[in-house]
Amino acid sequence: MMLSLFRQVAKVSVWLVVLATITWMCRVEAKDTSSCVTVCQSKHDAWDVALNGHIVLRMRCPNGGMSPAERADCVGERLREALATASCEDIKPAVVRGSFAVVIGTKHIVTVDTEHAKANKSSCYALALKWTNNMRLALGGHVLSSRDRGHLVSFDTVDPYEVSVGRASWYGGRWDGRLTANGEIYDEMSLTAAHRTLPFGSIVRVTSLLCGKQVVVRINNRGPYIAGREIDLSRAAAEAIDLIGPGVGEVVVEVIDSGR
Repeated sequence: MMLSLFRQVAKVSVWLVVLATITWMCRVEAKDTSSCVTVCQSKHDAWDVALNGHIVLRMRCPNGGMSPAERADCVGERLREALATASCEDIKPAVVRGSFAVVIGTKHIVTVDTEHAKANKSSCYALALKWTNNMRLALGGHVLSSRDRGHLVSFDTVDPYEVSVGRASWYGGRWDGRLTANGEIYDEMSLTAAHRTLPFGSIVRVTSLLCGKQVVVRINNRGPYIAGREIDLSRAAAEAIDLIGPGVGEVVVEVIDSGR
């Protein structure tokens, strides 16, 4: 009987050691078990942020003066705080100060930098959407698609305009020197654009979903009139976001000044 008791005590001791080790490695944990956040080192200088046992993102690159471990800890803490008062429906990809990010409501959780996008063989926008959906799934929510209206948010747009995702094209050549819809002479080397509905004088930030490059333009013309296209950029604006070659590309459009 003593031998059997000794074996039972030994088993319990082993499990206690394992539990203590896991607790030591996992550096952030939420109090609410319905949204348990943990941060653990997965490999050399790479840290996983997990939500309810599901890995939602991996930090492997330094940025902003922070190491991958520090960034992961920061993300874990932000997740813990935000999920105390929010739900999975509040988790969305966003454009924050010109960079793609993940937000929960109005709280910024993580910025997707170009190095992480490259490491994942992805664009910053696509990785922001992936991290967003990982978090939503970990909480039992549904995934967002780039086709969903309102799936992307911006902290910089002015009321009543929302951030939109659409196709951009560019125009120049024979149009250079002609009158625009607002009475100006079109200069293809100016940073301007045509839009079907935005007020003339609106200041718009256009971000390429492919390369992440941005340009700020002023609306001074109407168009484009080809179905499926949202904005027609000047040649100079198109060059700024590497749109000259492909001619047409997916972009984010943010109205940052209504021009009124």
